[in-house]
Amino acid sequence: MPFKNKQCLALALLVFSASCAPKQKAVAPEATLHAAMGRIQSSDFAGAAKILEEVTKKEPGNGRAWRNLGLADQRLKNVDRAIEALTKAMEVEPAVPTPMFQLAALYASKGDKEQAFYWLSKAKASRKLDMTQMDATPELAALKTDPRYAALLPAHKDFDDPFVEPVTILHEWDGEAAQDQFGWIARNIGDVDGDGVPDFVTSAPTNSAGGASAGRIYVYSTKSGKLLWKANGHANDQLGTGLEAAGDTNGDGIPDVVASGPGGGYANIYSGRDGRVLRTLKAENVNDDFGRHVEGVGDVNRDGYADIIVGAPNNSAAGDKAGRAYVYSGKDGSILLTLSGERANDNFGSAVAGYSDKKHILLMTGAPAAGPKQTGRVYVYDGLTAVPKFTIDADETGAGLGHMFLSILGDVDGDGVPDVYASDWANSAKGPSTGRVYIHSGKDGHLLFALTGETAGEGFGTSPSVAGDVDGDGHADVVVGAWQYSGAAIGAGRAYLYSGLDGHLIRTYTCRTPGDTFGFDSVTMGDVKGDGMSAFLITSGWSGVHGYHSGRVFLIASGIKRGSH
Repeated sequence: MPFKNKQCLALALLVFSASCAPKQKAVAPEATLHAAMGRIQSSDFAGAAKILEEVTKKEPGNGRAWRNLGLADQRLKNVDRAIEALTKAMEVEPAVPTPMFQLAALYASKGDKEQAFYWLSKAKASRKLDMTQMDATPELAALKTDPRYAALLPAHKDFDDPFVEPVTILHEWDGEAAQDQFGWIARNIGDVDGDGVPDFVTSAPTNSAGGASAGRIYVYSTKSGKLLWKANGHANDQLGTGLEAAGDTNGDGIPDVVASGPGGGYANIYSGRDGRVLRTLKAENVNDDFGRHVEGVGDVNRDGYADIIVGAPNNSAAGDKAGRAYVYSGKDGSILLTLSGERANDNFGSAVAGYSDKKHILLMTGAPAAGPKQTGRVYVYDGLTAVPKFTIDADETGAGLGHMFLSILGDVDGDGVPDVYASDWANSAKGPSTGRVYIHSGKDGHLLFALTGETAGEGFGTSPSVAGDVDGDGHADVVVGAWQYSGAAIGAGRAYLYSGLDGHLIRTYTCRTPGDTFGFDSVTMGDVKGDGMSAFLITSGWSGVHGYHSGRVFLIASGIKRGSH
């Protein structure tokens, strides 16, 4: 599965153990709980259970500890002990609903249907849990023939009216089927249909229309909402894992699209006009994870054609999984520049970004296991050179800086040079996977400001966050996703709009649909209505609107008029 799925246990765990915990309750020392949660993240469930057993003895009223102990015992297949721990969690913190679903699965695994349905009914009644996960839980499969099962699944109307704040939805597009992850990435690609409004591309990397996990990409008209074209991968390609605007690579005046299929070891450049493949870029080795991230970088070699950067974080030319990134000519597909990681296992090229205009050429690569503590380093290059202009290292709570999201935001500080953005969405500033993002000067690399998530587990920073100048103050702003924010419902998600002038919060967009993961990705589409108000393309890649993890994409009005600063 694409990489966010590999993080599912960690983030679900943290939402389960941290975001839901009432703040007024006494908790164990953070270091102790963090140590246990770290053990669970690394699959050391026995080690976690040992720590948590001691915590619960000392603090029997600690719901977080009981919930995590239940999870550890569940993973160890200690069913009765897991039930005991999770039942205790419900006793001490009955307002926290997350153990209900686990208890249902545990009782179902024992063949106790009545207790399973009892807990599923309570989970449904809480209105805070994503009930579509029932279909993806093997322990509950035996319950599907019971008429009570279908009644517990959400109806389509349950996905209507998804926002807490007043939010104007301009368009909504839904995934085709369960497990598609539609909205994995969504990007502004420029105007491909000639109506004067920028259009967009999005992906469903585990869509199976072309074979199991073949992947599919979709290009839509932003103005009309109509599908313009789509393209499929082949079995296990996961086409659309990497997806970006490519710029005009063939000189026809229409911007193109670059999309990768890491499972197949390729990245295709598609004509924005009609979706035909213009060029295929291929991995050096099939296991390089080639195309984990891709991006159009503008015309970096000044030949009149837009060029492409592609990451290959598992390439081993400079050491086992040291990683590489390649800059390709859009005109002929030749390699203009090869960049390599510093050490084995750096995973250099996990994220890439680039930008060029008449005055500036900036390239970025992320290596989430590089740096002094192997917690992440970002490299920023000035032009086609292998020597970085500057690097950005993870801070003391870093956990994978440069893992998935990098971007050139535009001119944030008003010095005439585009500035750079780097995400560490697993940063543990307030507990594991709180998330933190950094905006640095593109001129000299100094930190302009950093933004931090509200709570552990929300995964703040799951987007490239390019907002443009929303309020018209002359500074590029930032729209940041937090796909597991659980303030309104578990895993519902939130997006935050910040001023580029000084980093202050302008407003939020909070989802209240359980498990919707709003903020999975977020970028600007500009002023699509001509009303002086920017619109944002924000995805909910794990929404259950058409089944578990089917996904959906929103185009919403920012709600901020230019000149309102």
